Amino acid sequence: MAPKDAVLRTDADELLDIVKRSRKISVEEAAKKLKMPLASVQALVDFLVEERVFGIEYKFTTPYVYLYKDSIGQIKIREKGFMEDLITKEQFYKKAKEKKIPYEYIEGIWRKYLQENLVSIREEFFGKSREKKVPEGAIQELWNKYLSYL
Repeated sequence: MAPKDAVLRTDADELLDIVKRSRKISVEEAAKKLKMPLASVQALVDFLVEERVFGIEYKFTTPYVYLYKDSIGQIKIREKGFMEDLITKEQFYKKAKEKKIPYEYIEGIWRKYLQENLVSIREEFFGKSREKKVPEGAIQELWNKYLSYL
């Protein structure tokens, strides 16, 4: 079992790092740097563009990706406290499959998504539990059980 402070690195993380360093890079160049098939990188790019992590622009027929300005760490909270941008694992997998992201990458991207949103998920979990008048000790126990399933 990995230490609790271990960070999972995925191909999507590597792509994100490359785009951050380059500011703007062609999808083909990113595929070369990642040593991945162009189709796999294109699928990751399409997914990350849809999720507003990347923006995309074309110079003639060459697609270039860049960081979408408002993407990193932005989670919208509605007045009711419902986490608008959070989705279920089933929704996430469905969306990734629709974008033709290879299955072997989806779980890593899902784990990263969870990692980045765990504080918000925890707040929502605790808030909903308190609304249902679950005792505090039981809430923590349920949260720990929930984490064990992730």
